[in-house]
Amino acid sequence: MQSLLAMPQDSTSTVQKTVQYDYNTSQPVLHFDMETIEELKSDEDFNYIEIEQTENLWTRFKNWVNQLWSQLIEWLFGVTEIKGFWGTVLSLLPYLIIVGILFLIGWLFMKVNPKDMLLESQTLPSVLLTEDEEIIQNQNIDQLIAKTLEQKNYRLAIRYYYLKALKQLTDKDLIDWQSQKTNMDYYRELPNHEIQQQFQVITKLYDFIWYGGFEVDQNTYLQAEKEFKNIHHLIQS
Repeated sequence: MQSLLAMPQDSTSTVQKTVQYDYNTSQPVLHFDMETIEELKSDEDFNYIEIEQTENLWTRFKNWVNQLWSQLIEWLFGVTEIKGFWGTVLSLLPYLIIVGILFLIGWLFMKVNPKDMLLESQTLPSVLLTEDEEIIQNQNIDQLIAKTLEQKNYRLAIRYYYLKALKQLTDKDLIDWQSQKTNMDYYRELPNHEIQQQFQVITKLYDFIWYGGFEVDQNTYLQAEKEFKNIHHLIQS
């Protein structure tokens, strides 16, 4: 195929173009095989479209691990990248560490009986009470006193009488009973002077008999019992 262009006579003249076709050529006309074209279009080797992948949690985690590991390598060796065999080992090392940690957690979990863990989580925590607190809150102190008198354990009966007085003062909101408080704390809390004086009397008796470790006979007990009954009547009135 030949073409002939008519050149302008000068720069101001209009460019004219004339195209001539050679219809006597012996070259065969090429035709495209559409089936072959469709096959090539479906071949991934000829797919040049780049699709940008969105980051997910796993890729973000890998990028974070790689970034930390690169910073560590640079800090240790002074280079940003190590090639060769050791480079491959170091690139796999953080993932091996993570797998090892997960394996260790799984092993520890298997060492513990999951059934016991579930039962333990369902068990309500118990509150540890002191002996005095247990007696004041949950015991019938009058029955305890009667039982100790039957056994002629007068010293223990005096202790129960003192705890009964603390319970009565607490029930009447005259003191705020707490296991960590001292007898002097209760003495200061009492608003009534008469009860305050009688509380001081029974406290001295209680300290002398219980903490002094002395054996108490029936006569000594009866004298002390009068003082405890006196504060009982003052509290009720």
